[in-house]
Amino acid sequence: MNDLNCPTCGASLGPRFGVLKMISCAHCGTTSYLEDDQFRAAGQSGVMHDGPQLLALDRPVRIAGRLYTPRGQARFSYGRGEWDEFWAHDAQGEGAWISVDEGDVVVQVALAPGNAPRPKGPLVMGQALSARGESFAVSEIEDATCIALRGVFPEVLRLGERYRFVNATAPSGRLLSGEEGPDGWDWFVGDWVDPFEVVTP
Repeated sequence: MNDLNCPTCGASLGPRFGVLKMISCAHCGTTSYLEDDQFRAAGQSGVMHDGPQLLALDRPVRIAGRLYTPRGQARFSYGRGEWDEFWAHDAQGEGAWISVDEGDVVVQVALAPGNAPRPKGPLVMGQALSARGESFAVSEIEDATCIALRGVFPEVLRLGERYRFVNATAPSGRLLSGEEGPDGWDWFVGDWVDPFEVVTP
């Protein structure tokens, strides 16, 4: 791990985690991304209006009996509402995404390309998808805008950029989510969690 400094104000950004691709400065609000092993300023990180939250950055939390430490928080707006995506590490250092939307919580991990769906053409509601040998049906397709960022992330997110998201549900209730980018879809799979199973140790 190497210590990092903000390319705009010089403030310490703390140690660099192995998968870190993006970080926001708590001092000046600049978001920086990794390019050619150097951090470069990418603009401001938006305003994160805080209210009571289940999760807080760098505060360990136990979710359904498993310990996670949130490291990054991205807020997305889809017109009629907002939700937060937290990038977190578990006790073994493995990464996970924790989504919090109006009290609903889901913990998901990225799918390797060999286990992910390969849709041809635009996705539609009710469309069948398969991942890890499990069948899912598309239950939500949404465009959303990134409106605020803070902390660190394993990928580059851009303030003000619109993203297309899709959710698909298995008969078991398991959730498959996709995010469309310039290189195609990234896929994540996981389970819904009762908010009462989200506790501070």
